[in-house]
Amino acid sequence: MDTKYIFLIYNPVSGNKSFCENLDYFFETFQNKGYEIHIYRTSCEEDFSKALQSRDMKIYDALIVAGGDGSINFVLNCLIELNIDIPLGVIPAGTMNDICYNMGMSLDIVEAIDSLSLMHMEKVDIGLTNDKYFLNTCGAGLFMEVSQNTDRQLKNVMGRAAYLLTGIKELPKFKKWRIRITTDEKVIEDEFYFFIVMNGKGAGGFHKLAPEASMNDGLFDLIAVKACPLNELPIIFAKVLTGTHTTNKNVLHLKSENISIENMEDTFDLLTDMDGEEGPQMPLKMSVIPSRIKMILPPKQ
Repeated sequence: MDTKYIFLIYNPVSGNKSFCENLDYFFETFQNKGYEIHIYRTSCEEDFSKALQSRDMKIYDALIVAGGDGSINFVLNCLIELNIDIPLGVIPAGTMNDICYNMGMSLDIVEAIDSLSLMHMEKVDIGLTNDKYFLNTCGAGLFMEVSQNTDRQLKNVMGRAAYLLTGIKELPKFKKWRIRITTDEKVIEDEFYFFIVMNGKGAGGFHKLAPEASMNDGLFDLIAVKACPLNELPIIFAKVLTGTHTTNKNVLHLKSENISIENMEDTFDLLTDMDGEEGPQMPLKMSVIPSRIKMILPPKQ
């Protein structure tokens, strides 16, 4: 029988570092399925590209990444830039693990490993922003700045609570800005507090941020909060938790294959975020690439 190969890349400092405790279980599970595992431990962003360039990726049946959303984003971009076409599996070893959640993966590492070993594959959409790719989100504003400014060690220890604590600290700096949003259907120019373009349903641990979104519908969901009295914001954020915010008068919700966003302010630049990492500079030109990557997902019940 021909040998089957799995390539595992893991980030040892992601989340609470618990994947390292399950490394032997990963080997046991996949070896029992007849796979030989090759492994690469990362220590910086450049390691992801180095890992994929240093070997013949055509021999592998799948690439599996254990890490957070940022690690998955790095691998996604490397796969496309290096023209590597093999199935990708992800293990939820980060803090929020939004990408895993949106794909229906269990956030329990052992259960995720068991699910991945079944090797059920489906194609999912990805997003292209300027010259970078993303699986889940691209946005700017308060939520994005909170993600960028939250201390990594605090995230590892406190998880979602770390984002909330940082958000409270950022509130005094809360500001609105004028942007122009262009889709295939319309152009909107207005003042907003933040926007996020979603491929999946959730981000930052908020699982119903774009409750109608799907990673294989060929569309983005844009959620943007309009400038409004600050005392109305707690109502909006409370509705975000239940997924009922999209009908609020101060929330813009659009679906489109192509979205362009321009900063109309001359006085400052907007910090953008892509899958939990620093994103490209404005303006942003975003397009859905349908069914672009093959993912290992839980079998449908």
